[in-house]
Amino acid sequence: NPPNPAIRNKDLLAIRAYITAKDATQYQDVHPSTVLLDLTHSNLIQRHIEIRFDKHDTLDRLRQRIHQKTGTSPGFQHLQIKSAGQILLEIPPSVEDHYQLGYFGLEHHGLEVHCIDLNPYSASRGGQFEDVS
Repeated sequence: NPPNPAIRNKDLLAIRAYITAKDATQYQDVHPSTVLLDLTHSNLIQRHIEIRFDKHDTLDRLRQRIHQKTGTSPGFQHLQIKSAGQILLEIPPSVEDHYQLGYFGLEHHGLEVHCIDLNPYSASRGGQFEDVS
């Protein structure tokens, strides 16, 4: 990575170099059938980073993992597949759950699966699951 001209402090440049040193090789040891996806949710600020899935996992498995992490039941999950903030695909709750993730193009690391909670009585509304102090 070329140095950022906006950063003049040598310590900050050293920290930046340390943090980004292995960016180009971060996925080289991941099994070819594994995909790392980021999970986000319409009612939650939290973000689940690099959750491991197998490309042969079904949509049902993805929806169950989202349910475990967010509390949104699979029947109320409208999923958006995003890359760099752009929506690539939408998967409504009505899509059959037997399809494998590879069918939807979920084969590249770093894609975001954004869950829109369609449940009007969802317990996650208003950030109820955010502050657990």
